Amino acid sequence: MDALEQHLARQAELSRDFFWNRLRWELVSSELGSECNCVVDVGAGPGFLGEFLRSRRPQVDYWFVEPIEDLERRLTEEFGEEANRRDRDFHGASHVTLMDVLEHQEDDRTFMAELAEKMEPGATLLLTVPAMPWLWSDWDAMLGHYRRYTKKGLRQVVDPLPLQIEEQSYIFPELIPPGLLRRARMRSGDADPADAEFPQLPKPLNETLYRVGKGTMKCRRVWPAGTSLYARLRRVG
Repeated sequence: MDALEQHLARQAELSRDFFWNRLRWELVSSELGSECNCVVDVGAGPGFLGEFLRSRRPQVDYWFVEPIEDLERRLTEEFGEEANRRDRDFHGASHVTLMDVLEHQEDDRTFMAELAEKMEPGATLLLTVPAMPWLWSDWDAMLGHYRRYTKKGLRQVVDPLPLQIEEQSYIFPELIPPGLLRRARMRSGDADPADAEFPQLPKPLNETLYRVGKGTMKCRRVWPAGTSLYARLRRVG
């Protein structure tokens, strides 16, 4: 099992309440709108988004795509065979999520072209990726990242495709100082794979970071930088 699979398996056990995960799910939920009928979660991992939607938006159908076999099997048991959209189009789904997946694709342009082909015209894609190339560290390499993105870099990937960018915003600006600290600490090339895991934070600190993140998320359109980049795109044509 590589570092990414270990990371996702550990998330399945321990990270449901981690502030970073909760803030991303809430951002997605706030962007779905009343017209949302179905979400396809591409690179679903442990399926936390499906659990979140089931508790907060039970009227929304949850479909998934997950290439890691153990996780795919768990998701199929949890959400049903029909929800598994591997090698199937996304027709009937109003929204697609791609949450911290694109950075794992060596050829991100081809990956996005194939994803757009599966979407219906008018469907919305909600996407997050790690941001700011100057935050790159061994942590990224251990998790199988090929790159970190800027707004310009993401636009270059999607401009040739039938995907219209409706919003690009940097999120988690408050995590830039810890990101810089991590970069300085993990430059040696001999980092322990355990360093790739999310820290187990004391509950008061986790809640404080969640509340800070709620505030910065509301102001996301004004930040010039952040540790993640969020984008909302519309399938056209």
